[in-house]
Amino acid sequence: AMVSTQSTGFRLVVREFETLQIVAVLTCIDSIDKVLWAPNSQSILICCFKRGVSQLWTINNSVCASKLDEGSSGLFDAVWCPDSKQILTWSEFGVRINVWSLSHKRVSYIQSPKLNSDGCVFYKNMAIISERRDREDYISVFKYSDWTILCNFKVGTDDLVSINVINGAVLICDSPFTPRFFVYDLQGTCITKMDIYSGKLGVKCISISRSEQFAAMGCYDGSCRLLNSVTWSVLKEWKHCADAVAKNTICYVEEKSESGSRFSIKESSNDIELPFVKANHEDPYLLVGVGLAEFSASGRYLATRLDSVPSVIWVWDMEDLSLCSLLIYGAPVVTMSWDPLFSKDKDETLAMCCNADHVYIWSASGALALKVPNCETLNGAGELGPIRNMAWSCKGNCLILKGDYHFCLCYFPDYGL
Repeated sequence: AMVSTQSTGFRLVVREFETLQIVAVLTCIDSIDKVLWAPNSQSILICCFKRGVSQLWTINNSVCASKLDEGSSGLFDAVWCPDSKQILTWSEFGVRINVWSLSHKRVSYIQSPKLNSDGCVFYKNMAIISERRDREDYISVFKYSDWTILCNFKVGTDDLVSINVINGAVLICDSPFTPRFFVYDLQGTCITKMDIYSGKLGVKCISISRSEQFAAMGCYDGSCRLLNSVTWSVLKEWKHCADAVAKNTICYVEEKSESGSRFSIKESSNDIELPFVKANHEDPYLLVGVGLAEFSASGRYLATRLDSVPSVIWVWDMEDLSLCSLLIYGAPVVTMSWDPLFSKDKDETLAMCCNADHVYIWSASGALALKVPNCETLNGAGELGPIRNMAWSCKGNCLILKGDYHFCLCYFPDYGL
């Protein structure tokens, strides 16, 4: 396993994951905007949006293997095909998608894509792409080995904003101003259409369980709706309020001191006070609705964040559809991620960061606040800076913590808490 780090604006350093030894140093033609590993981990695609150019590198060669030049149409986004032999790039203003074949060294085009890579989903041997023509939304299903079109159909959305594949069907969400979703099969037949409610903004985020049995839909009304992919009905609606905290819910509250952070456990729901943030209506990004939702690897747990209470994480148990833990932090949670591997020998682990010098860990066994050395604090500055983002290793035994200037690795030697 390897990790790539951007040491300067033009240079990418590739390191071996376990030892952090430098494997390759790649120098690009301009500042790096996006880095994409190929699914087979043998190649890297580096995007330079200002130049409208992508550069393809192989791990064993420090010389650029290919340059993908978009020309006057510009470069907006890119994604690898699952076969690692093709690359899709989106031109600016949604003009077209360029399909670059690395094995045949040719390029083909898909006109009028609706979204960037968020509007493209790969499923089995198919690529499902959203399009916009004549002020109407369409879905095209391609066989991506040769880009033969299998199906093209019009959908009933006013303004399609997301597509997901779940249980062999396409789940499509309409504009936030139109709170409804559609489900189509891969032949274009509408399986169901549901208006969630009326008079409010609609869906803000979606998370699909790994088993594809459930989809969690975070909505602007402050609730999370659990969709069953067998009956395509709303199985449960969770409201994010103090009334959702039951007697058996374990509530962890962060308490800070000079020596660090620790958690106290509140056993009574009467002692819980949610730290709501007052909405600033002059800010175009209103803190309303459920903006984060993520299933654990086994699908046993679902973690959500209500944006109007950004310092609180809600952990729901899918076995009895109840709130099992409430995590209240001293600062807004900016990102969270579940351990990607599931094992019966250990508890599933959720990691979170709050733009501070701690990384927070939760499992069914308890909650931890881990102090990260050399981080920026309120009284000074460290080399790492506050933790802005993080990611799990593929083995699930290590966290990559990213600061403003450096990164570090947080290992779990016992492979759990």
